[in-house]
Amino acid sequence: MSSPRLQTQFIRLWQNFQGQNSETTLQHIADTLFCSRRHVRTLLNNMQRQGWLSWQAESGRGKRSALLFHVNGLELQQAQAERLLKDESIDKLVALVGDKETIRQLVLSELERSYRQGKNLLRIIYYRDFPILLPGIPIRRSEIHLISQIFNGLIHINEEKGEVEDGLAHHWQNHNDSEWRFYLRPAIYFHHGREMLVDDVIHSLLRLKNGWPLFSHIESVTSPQPYVIDIKLSQPDKQFLWLLGSPHAAILPKEWESIENFSQYPIGTGPYQVEKNLPQKLSITAFDRYFGYRALLDEVTIWVVPELAEQMVCSTLKMDSDKNNNNSLESRMEEGCYFLLMDKRSKLFPREDIRQWLCSFLTPVNLLAHCEPYYQRHWAPAYGLLLHWHHSKMLTALPKPTDLTELTVTFYSHHHEFIAISQIMKRVLYTQGVELKINIIDYNDWFNGNADSDIWLTTANFFKPLEFSIFATLYEMPLLRKCLGETLENELNQWRNKKLDIESWCKSLIDTHVFHPIFHHWLELQGQRTMRGVRMNTFGWFDFKSAWFKPSEDN
Repeated sequence: MSSPRLQTQFIRLWQNFQGQNSETTLQHIADTLFCSRRHVRTLLNNMQRQGWLSWQAESGRGKRSALLFHVNGLELQQAQAERLLKDESIDKLVALVGDKETIRQLVLSELERSYRQGKNLLRIIYYRDFPILLPGIPIRRSEIHLISQIFNGLIHINEEKGEVEDGLAHHWQNHNDSEWRFYLRPAIYFHHGREMLVDDVIHSLLRLKNGWPLFSHIESVTSPQPYVIDIKLSQPDKQFLWLLGSPHAAILPKEWESIENFSQYPIGTGPYQVEKNLPQKLSITAFDRYFGYRALLDEVTIWVVPELAEQMVCSTLKMDSDKNNNNSLESRMEEGCYFLLMDKRSKLFPREDIRQWLCSFLTPVNLLAHCEPYYQRHWAPAYGLLLHWHHSKMLTALPKPTDLTELTVTFYSHHHEFIAISQIMKRVLYTQGVELKINIIDYNDWFNGNADSDIWLTTANFFKPLEFSIFATLYEMPLLRKCLGETLENELNQWRNKKLDIESWCKSLIDTHVFHPIFHHWLELQGQRTMRGVRMNTFGWFDFKSAWFKPSEDN
C-alpha cells in the first residue's frame, strides 16, 4: 500500500504536467518535487510499482526522458482527501489540497451522518475553535449555545415560545418581587460523577453577584432544608426569573476553580459532556445520567477549519451533507443586527456634526452597494435594532466636516464578517478623504471597551421574550455604557420593574447618532433532509439533544 507522502508527491507531479505524457529531465522532476536527483529516482521507482506512471530514462547529459501517466491525479487526490476526512485529519487535508474553495467543497461533500459501533454521530464544520466554554464571563454567541448543551440553570428559557420552563428546579414560588424559593430535583449528577449539592447552586449564584451587574442585587442565597434554595434580593426585580434562565446563571460544581483546564473541559449537568476540545475539533458526547430525556444524537463533533473562514459566512452552519448539493434545513432573519457605536470618549464624537454626517453617509444601502455578492445574499439593511423597527431617520446628504480626515474602527478578532464590513467602510470613507484605521483586539477587551477608538463595530442577537433580552444583552456590555457615557441606572431600575419601553429606549439611542444599525443577516442551517427535530435558535444553532435522523430508506 502506498504512503500518503508518496501519493502527495505523485499528485504534485501530475499537476505540474497537467496529466500529459511528457519528455523531461530528472533534474526538472527533482526541482518540481523539491528533492535531490538521487531521491527522485527512488520516488519514480516506487510510483512505477504502484502502477501510477512509467519512467523511460535516457542516459546522457541533456537528454530528455519520457514520463507516462497511467492514473488520474485528481482521482487519487480525491481518494486521499476522503481518507483524511474520515480520519478527521483536516490539517493534512489543507496541506494536500491547498485551494480553499476545493477544500470547502470536499469537506461539505463528505460531512455526513455516520455510525460507529452502533452510535449516531453528527459532524459540523466551523471556522474557529472554542478554547473557553465557561459560563459567567464575556463569551460569543456560539459559545453561549454550546454552554446551554453542557450546563443547566435552575430554570430554562424556551426561546421559541418565550416562556420559562423548569430546569434543575422543578417548581418555584416568589413571596414578593424580592424573595424567591426554588425546589431542586434530586439525584442530579455532574459529568465527572458527583451528585449536585445545594452548595453548588449557592456558590454559582453568589459568583454572579460579583461578576455581572444584573445580578449585583442578590443579597443572599441559602438552603433552609434539603433540595430547597431561597434567594433574597436587595431590591425588587420582576425580571429576576428570566435572569436565572440566562446562560450566565448555569450551575457549576463548587470546586470548579481547582479543576484543571475547566474552561476548556467544563463540567456541567447538561445533556452533553465535553470529550475533546482541541484547536482542530470539539467533540461532545451524550451524558447518560442526564436528568432529562437522554439526547438522541450520541456524539456531535465540530471540525475547525480556519482556512475556510473567508469562504464561510458566520451565520451559516454547515452540517451533515450528503453527496449532492447541501440542502437548507431552515433559515431565518436574526433577532438583532450589526451596528456601529460612536465612542463619546473619542475627541471627535462629542461633536454632533461628525456623528450625524457618519450616520448620513454610512447608510446600510450605501455599504451594501459596495460589498461582494457573496455577502449581499446574507445581509439586509437595518433601520432599527430589530427587523420590524424603522428608527433610523432618512438623513439628507450632509457635507463632511472639513477637519475630519481620520477615524479608527475597532472590533474583535476571528470574525471575518467584521473584517469585510470594515474594508467596505474603509473604501467608501476614502472617497470622502477620510482614512479609516482598523484596530482588531480580543473579545474580552472589545466587550469591556478597553481600547482607544472612534467607532466600534458591534453585533447583538436577542431571544424571546425580547423585552427582557434586548436590555439585558446591551446593558451587560460595558462597551455600550462607556460609549454612551452613561451608567443607565435609571433605565435599569425601570427595566427591573417592567416599566421601560424597550422600543422607545432603542430609538432614543439611534436618535443621538451614537448607535447606528447597518445590517441584519440571515441565519441558515444546511444539511440532510433526513435530519429531524431541528429548530434553529436565535444564535443560528439548534438543540442537539432533540435532533435525530430519519433512516433514508424510511419514506
